[in-house]
Amino acid sequence: MTDDPQMSRRGVLATGTAGLVALAAAGVATAAPASANTQNPPEPSTGRADRRGRFARKVVLITGATSGIGQATAYEMARQGAHVFFCGRREELGRRHQQAIRAFGGEATYLRADVSKESDVRALVDACVRRYGRVDIAFNNAGIESPKAAPLHEQSLSDLETVWRVNAAGVFLAMKYEIPHMLRQGAGIIINTASISAEVGFATIAPYNASKHAVASLTKVAALEYAAKNIRINALAPGAVDTPMLRRAAEAFGVTYEQIAQDYPIKRIVQPQEMARVVMWLASDDATAVLGTDIDASGGYLTG
Repeated sequence: MTDDPQMSRRGVLATGTAGLVALAAAGVATAAPASANTQNPPEPSTGRADRRGRFARKVVLITGATSGIGQATAYEMARQGAHVFFCGRREELGRRHQQAIRAFGGEATYLRADVSKESDVRALVDACVRRYGRVDIAFNNAGIESPKAAPLHEQSLSDLETVWRVNAAGVFLAMKYEIPHMLRQGAGIIINTASISAEVGFATIAPYNASKHAVASLTKVAALEYAAKNIRINALAPGAVDTPMLRRAAEAFGVTYEQIAQDYPIKRIVQPQEMARVVMWLASDDATAVLGTDIDASGGYLTG
């Protein structure tokens, strides 16, 4: 692995290392190492929740919200007055986030759920409706990385199925059980977490790449099927987001944040709060003309 901090995008792709940036959409947010910036990332919101905020009394269901983008979105939505119902597999962590949101005056309910299990997803959506009466906005964010980085012929069917069940089937099942409630309501908004891996290929992470292409495809199909029913469905494509997942990958391949950042026009690692703001925009009335897209939220990675 090169020690050159100016390592090119082509060089990273050649080694398969660039695939690491596609795995960074989940995890716990931490402070990013200092690097060059073309834009400063936003500071996390603080202060009391605004019960008359932008999403006042909207019911927001979020999967995979005990860390990373999901966690940041749960906090930001609650600060803007939403009633947040969220899941994750780590129950103790989920309870702590529920308490933290309520402590700043937000409304949130945590329920443990594994999105790879149909019974869990059905129970999650039903519990949200029992608790708050409806599902106005769904952010289907839960996802995992490939179990290992290796060429396709060294990947196992089990590797593919493990990632597929969470990343692709998890989104499919979430929409399957969210949409009937939205049809009865006469409206709804769904945002799915895809990835830059949904738009390009990365060496050594075939299971993850395939699963995120599936998320983008499911998003397009569902958007077409339910647009006339007043249900608006989109996805977002994060790149390198500051999470433990990215740090583990960087350490394993011997690259630094600064090296990874060279592949991005903004020359820095994106923060989970920035992803939360993209989700909130897609969920707002400012995005009513946006349908069936996978929004590049990577800091420009897909532009070049």
